[in-house]
Amino acid sequence: MKKTHLLLNITCILGLAACANNPFSSYHAKSNQTINKIYQGQLTTAMVAESTADPLYNMEYGSLERMNQSYTASNYNYTLAEQSIQLWANSWMSTTGGNIANSATSMLINDNATEYQPKGYEKSFLATYHALNHLDLNNWENARIEIKRMYQIEQATKNYNQALYYQTAQEYQDIAQDKSQSYLENQIIQNYDFSDINKPEVLALKNSYQNAFSHYLAGFIFEAMGEPSLARPGYVNAGQLNPTNTLIQQSISNLDKNYHPKAGYSDLLIIEEVGHAPLIKSQEAHIPINANFTGNQNSCINMINIFFPTLQPDRYNNMVYPYLLDSNPYTPLEMVDVNLMAARAIHDEIPHLIARNISAAIRNIATSQAACGGGGNIGTLLSLGTSLGGMLLDRADERTWTLLPNKIFINRVSLPYGKHNITVNVNGIPFTQEVTLTQPYQIVNFRIIGNQVLFNTQQ
Repeated sequence: MKKTHLLLNITCILGLAACANNPFSSYHAKSNQTINKIYQGQLTTAMVAESTADPLYNMEYGSLERMNQSYTASNYNYTLAEQSIQLWANSWMSTTGGNIANSATSMLINDNATEYQPKGYEKSFLATYHALNHLDLNNWENARIEIKRMYQIEQATKNYNQALYYQTAQEYQDIAQDKSQSYLENQIIQNYDFSDINKPEVLALKNSYQNAFSHYLAGFIFEAMGEPSLARPGYVNAGQLNPTNTLIQQSISNLDKNYHPKAGYSDLLIIEEVGHAPLIKSQEAHIPINANFTGNQNSCINMINIFFPTLQPDRYNNMVYPYLLDSNPYTPLEMVDVNLMAARAIHDEIPHLIARNISAAIRNIATSQAACGGGGNIGTLLSLGTSLGGMLLDRADERTWTLLPNKIFINRVSLPYGKHNITVNVNGIPFTQEVTLTQPYQIVNFRIIGNQVLFNTQQ
């Protein structure tokens, strides 16, 4: 019986390692490799082209193609990512009674074994960057469609979060009534590091899925298309999400005054993206306890594994970069800090993460005590073997959309039609891009990552 337990554990571990969603793989290591290649200017080889429905891969690869100004190819991958998200959103668009994903596999094994469910802010940003691609292709109508999709996804996320809140409250009530689970919960909380996700600036965010930049862009698109009644809510929402940004309030004021660009002038929105979104690294702590939850006469020392996600922000590019526009200096204003949004998303997932840890601890203790049932040295060795198997499985989900920027800044200027130059200085190296203005409303977008500036301009 004891040998059978050990063989089953080994077979299970080998089988899981062969799965498409490998619970032992490290997305953190994969993301590091991609970012290092981007730093070296190797955009075309930073990721391997794949044909997959995995939304995370398609978000990452779509971002890489956007950096390379391959907007149509980027749109293809963004569309693939949106297809799986749209299936989820449809069940939550107008109700709080949609289908909450079955988490039995993740509870038994770990979250890496299940298909990736993009975080709320990632879903919103996907529609936003899809809209930016359309703007760079000078297709304002398709950009408008993506902004409408963003609003729908945010409503679906709000409904989903509400339902999840009620489910979690019930689960916590069940934990509180179970002495074994309550004991494990206390052990987990004592060894979980809450410092980064409990910072005042993280808790000050309205939620973890809405950002001021996306809503400001919505306002700009609707304003450019002559729809002030839709533009104003976009700017107002942006102001609520970032109340200290003076440019947002100025945009609302200009809209209320029925401001329009002068003939022959362009209202240019300049978008500066900095660095990459924080990576997630799984941190583990292994705690020996002497608890007998199965009622065996023999009891071995058990090992419970505390595992939680920690954020590793981009420390290379993490500040605003002033620039010259036709030799005039400008410093853009911050719209969103993705580092804070990522921290808030983890903060909001704490109940699920604690429940995952409890389930893993119960699984490990049960298998350990079953192996220990025979007693003696062999039982202790078998118990240790099952604990080691649990340590391999018990890892936090490291998957996240790393190729999002960590911060986004904007500025808005009125310039005459014609050619203009933007120069950004990064570590003493100037990067200059010529922009041709031909329309009343235009955008220019650039990304600072590593020692380079990648420009996106309207075609």
